[in-house]
Amino acid sequence: MKKILIKILTMAILLTLLFSEAAFGENDDIYVRVRIRYPRLFNEQVSFEGYDEIVLYDENDELLSLNNNLILRIDTYYAGNYYLSDISQGLYGPCHALLRDEIYSSYDEAYIKAEELEEEFNSAFYPYLIEDGYIIAGGNYADKGSAEDLADELNKEGYNAESYNGNLENIITYNDKNQPVFMYDKDMTLYFSSYNDDEEYEMIKVDNRAYRGRIKLNIIDDFKLLTINLVELENYLYGVVPNEMSSSWGMESLKAQALASRTYAVYSAKPIQIYDMEDNQNSQVYMGYDCEKPSTSRAVDETRGEMIYYDGKLIQAFYHSTSGGMTESSENVWYEDLPYLRGVNDEFSDNSGSPHNEWQTTYYTEDIIRLLNLNENKVDEVYGVQINKVSENNRVLECIFLTDAGEISYKKENARLLLGLKSSWFSIVNGNAFYYISRYFSGIENQEDDGATSRGGILDIIIDNENDETDEMKYETGSIFGKYAISSDGEKKINREKLSFISSRGVSVVDTNSDQYNFEGRGWGHGVGMSQYGAKQMAEEGYTYKEILKHYYTGVTIK
Repeated sequence: MKKILIKILTMAILLTLLFSEAAFGENDDIYVRVRIRYPRLFNEQVSFEGYDEIVLYDENDELLSLNNNLILRIDTYYAGNYYLSDISQGLYGPCHALLRDEIYSSYDEAYIKAEELEEEFNSAFYPYLIEDGYIIAGGNYADKGSAEDLADELNKEGYNAESYNGNLENIITYNDKNQPVFMYDKDMTLYFSSYNDDEEYEMIKVDNRAYRGRIKLNIIDDFKLLTINLVELENYLYGVVPNEMSSSWGMESLKAQALASRTYAVYSAKPIQIYDMEDNQNSQVYMGYDCEKPSTSRAVDETRGEMIYYDGKLIQAFYHSTSGGMTESSENVWYEDLPYLRGVNDEFSDNSGSPHNEWQTTYYTEDIIRLLNLNENKVDEVYGVQINKVSENNRVLECIFLTDAGEISYKKENARLLLGLKSSWFSIVNGNAFYYISRYFSGIENQEDDGATSRGGILDIIIDNENDETDEMKYETGSIFGKYAISSDGEKKINREKLSFISSRGVSVVDTNSDQYNFEGRGWGHGVGMSQYGAKQMAEEGYTYKEILKHYYTGVTIK
């Protein structure tokens, strides 16, 4: 029965590897290819553990069964706890001896022959899958000479053998005794899985974390292994929803999250790339089978197949943690004006009790300099930070850093990303009161002030001394303490360490000798689409998941 089920699943995968709205509309299964970044971004090796034997598939059928514990390594020589291959030093992986006398049609036939050779030559031999079938590979040496020696021994006994350097182009599978049992070329499309009798579904553990579906390994350009989970869409959502929203929240909010995540996944499919999604915040947080919760799985099951559409097409179902009281329109965060991603009043998020409704963080000048330079600027001094433009939904559209390299502008999301702020809804309530003046007011009667400015936005004109007059255009920076401000009452000396000024937030106090910037803000995330805390509050107030989604996504239909 188990084998029949596996065969059925295999056929389903063949029919649905390519994503399409039409296919889903016909209630066919859709599969998601998820890049697994756990436990490391890239790996020299990956461990597999099966619930019974591990089965290896190509794109069309089951190929062979292996031990239930495997380690897969890039074709590099492993010396206990380190790898000898180092391209920078001209080392390109281990060397083998290949026997091309016969191409075997099955793994079992090749394996029997490999065992015979092991006994005869006292060296490791194992099947090597090539395009036409299986040949035999022997040895796994750090140097070419050892592989050539083995090839010579084989040739003396009448075999047709040659030394072979894999050049990090192959993947080698080892059993739990660290013996190679199988090798294949990186361009082969192969999937590993096993069968969990309790779930009645294909499942495999990857580095001690269980995943539904199958696992594929790719070798990427820097010669590391990239792990990809091929998993049916609904089963993928089992591992997403509890990591994107608390499983203790109301069922209607969990259903809203299930639809947003399902729609996001299908819309984001990338058929021409090797994976569609990542397992972290770059896409959606996905932690596989071990994190599944009954409540979130129920939300997925009770909305199976439902997605969000605008004008008959799937939407980009963006969501975020906390809006702070107002969501944002898409063009104010990125660049595309999407009619279903409009900023809306969101008192639900504001009333949700989210710990991110209000926040504050402080940066010192040196911190900002460091962050600017990490972002490929060349800055030695920062004299001020200024918000230049704000959206109708209260988020910063342009933030200007006043530096010795000139004004550096960051627009839309870029300022918050640069500074690592929770959201773009922020203000600078206390800052460095240094002045940054490119041109001095000359003080000559009737002369126009021709662009004389205070770039800090606090004072109009600052001069060095009382009644100071000059025709020269100067560039000056420094503390405003002890300087003179020109006002309607004449020149007034700034002789206090604290300066009060009026802004849109009321009366604020600035430390005139401060080297820090205090940012106050609201919300967490980009602010586009559904607020998760807002959805939680709406569910608690009795709204259905469809009402929640239609509140946050303008003019959509759900089907």
